[in-house]
Amino acid sequence: MTKGKYLAIDFGDRRAGLAISDFDKQVAFPREVIEYRNIKGLIAQIKKFCDEEQIIKIIVGLPIEMDGTAGERFIKTHQFGDKLKEAVEPISVEYFDERLTTKQSIRKLHQQGVKSREQKGQIDMISAQVILESYLSSL
Repeated sequence: MTKGKYLAIDFGDRRAGLAISDFDKQVAFPREVIEYRNIKGLIAQIKKFCDEEQIIKIIVGLPIEMDGTAGERFIKTHQFGDKLKEAVEPISVEYFDERLTTKQSIRKLHQQGVKSREQKGQIDMISAQVILESYLSSL
């Protein structure tokens, strides 16, 4: 397996949650939330993050509807992912089903004692962690 870390992104309209793996790709850690105004700026920040953290693969959470169809968020996320692929080449970018990650994230935060009003932003980061954990266990 190639030396480097994996990055998971929970992409939203104004924020993107990030989580990274360890070098052995066994554990997922929530890292940060990037608030952004435009996709170009977000991609620039992600590209810099990838360089600093030795990222070799990016997993973008793909919001598939519960019935398996592709909604508006699916299309926006795919457009973002396609732009990201071009910008970070040769780092590979993959999509991974993120259904129910927000519910799992809220549950994790409640278990940690984080009150609902304090969860804003953290949910995105924890959702990225859940996406990465699911991806790693699927390997």
